[in-house]
Amino acid sequence: MADVPTLLSTTEELEAFATKARAAGRLAIDTEFVWERTYRPVLGVVQVATDDVALVLDAKALPSLAPLFPLLRDPDVPVVLHGGGQDLEIFAELMGEPVRGVFDTQVAAAFLGYGLQIGLSALLERLLKVRIAKDQTYTDWTKRPLKPEQLIYARQDVEYLLPVFDRLRAALEQRGRWEWVREEQRRLEDPERWAPVPDEKRYAWVKGWQRYSGRELAVLRALAAWRERTARRVNVRPNFITGDIVLLTLAGRPVETIEELRQVRGLSPGAVDRYGRAMLEALREGLACPREQWPKAPERVRREAAPSGLIALLRASVQAVAEEAEIAPEVIASGRDLEALVAAATSRRKTEAEHLPLVQGWRGELVGKRLLGLARGELAVRYDPRTRTVVSEPTSSG
Repeated sequence: MADVPTLLSTTEELEAFATKARAAGRLAIDTEFVWERTYRPVLGVVQVATDDVALVLDAKALPSLAPLFPLLRDPDVPVVLHGGGQDLEIFAELMGEPVRGVFDTQVAAAFLGYGLQIGLSALLERLLKVRIAKDQTYTDWTKRPLKPEQLIYARQDVEYLLPVFDRLRAALEQRGRWEWVREEQRRLEDPERWAPVPDEKRYAWVKGWQRYSGRELAVLRALAAWRERTARRVNVRPNFITGDIVLLTLAGRPVETIEELRQVRGLSPGAVDRYGRAMLEALREGLACPREQWPKAPERVRREAAPSGLIALLRASVQAVAEEAEIAPEVIASGRDLEALVAAATSRRKTEAEHLPLVQGWRGELVGKRLLGLARGELAVRYDPRTRTVVSEPTSSG
């Protein structure tokens, strides 16, 4: 068995590492947590690495991870992760602000032909010819003592990230894509992305809320806020309190008594016993809400159907560019991106399209402006057998 890393568990040890990491100038980080039932993820360990050392921090024993925060807030210190969305969410909540200097190796790899969401073990094999074990993925990281194989597994998730960063950066710079990736990584630092959602706005997270308006939305808002508060108080995920379909049913057809609640499909007898009175109170609150305080119904924009075949043409154009550039096509444009572009390009307010993300930045230069020209009928595409590429040319109307 490989050397078993020490599990750091004191503030003094963490402060000493933070000082060394500051001097090193960059940091790799990962987390292991449990989040099957609890309202928030329960951190088990945090793995950190510099060029010289990889360590495992005991998040259950440490009073706080605050000694790491100045590093994570510093935009001049690269913070390297792999598929780090949940890690970034955890630290944004702990710090009250997002991590800066983010470099997600999974995001970067998508710009170099490795696919949209390549796993760390596959990326390490392809880049460094290194194999790591993935046999502890579903272990309980909150139980102590941790086994040696757990600690080795945890350390492996960070000890190779900085060499991967170096390889990816060199390849990106060689292909002129470093700034593209930096533009994409900055999206991971956007405070709005990680800002907590107020309880009174949780109704917009209920699947299907858009079909309601007026008093129904006021009731749904009260119910969703109650569910969120309750879930936080008893420390379970909100859907363990009750499901979205129950909230939608009650918002559309409010009830007044416990017995009526028992007839609501999807609401268990146990949930009625535990939360029935509070649910009725939330229903009364929503029904009593004055009209001027009702939530705004989502704007329903009537759009003409996209011209036949246009979306397929744009999707094929994206695919052709993606294959030529060796970039995952989903990174360039999603189906919604293409639909938004077509809607804007074929509307009366044609300037709307100029402000779409697909037409700006690296996407705009790579393919977005071409797609806009196609959607407006200003460009045509054809296959050039001489160069074996798909090319675009101005139309007579363009």
